[in-house]
Amino acid sequence: MSTAKKTAPPLPKRERTRQQLLLAAAKVFAERGFDAAAIQEITAAAGVANGTFYNYFPTKEAILEAAAIQYGVSFCERISASYAHIEDGAERMAIGGRNYMTLALEQPQMARFMLSVALSSKVWDEKIRPYIHADLMLGIRQKRFHVASKEAAMDLISGTNMAAIRSLLTGAAGRSHISAVAASILRGLGMAPKDADEVARRPLPPLPPLA
Repeated sequence: MSTAKKTAPPLPKRERTRQQLLLAAAKVFAERGFDAAAIQEITAAAGVANGTFYNYFPTKEAILEAAAIQYGVSFCERISASYAHIEDGAERMAIGGRNYMTLALEQPQMARFMLSVALSSKVWDEKIRPYIHADLMLGIRQKRFHVASKEAAMDLISGTNMAAIRSLLTGAAGRSHISAVAASILRGLGMAPKDADEVARRPLPPLPPLA
């Protein structure tokens, strides 16, 4: 009996080209930022003719949104699946932030792209920010968090994580910075220092593989 692994059939040519464009867009936006990036740079990175771009996306904004969903939202879904068995809102909050910060060390280009999404795409507010908000509200209901303002708490979480990602990307901070930042966020949300430090250092659950 054959034990050879079955391989997935290749994607149709149109879908392959779309994926090339999305990956190229993530790379260019990560390197150049959304405003400075040009469509011609995306097509050059994808290895396709300039006119091909418009067969798939009408504007630069459209491909940013599609790439944000492809990479940013799917990353959030994987994080959410990894802690589905965990009921503690504080631990879920720490897991989310630590995974994003870890991305800066292990996949820096993708981390830079995530920063460009946060600054330039409505996808961040509409599809990614709600994951953070859900963990915040769970922690508040469980009385793990005590905040003066939910909106201010969201800014604390997002702003601190983004600043930490930048520090990790530039080499100004190392891996130990990840748990320290996670603990600092939990303290800022009202947890006692000892509890925040303990939660921030719990083992990360493994991320499920990419679909």
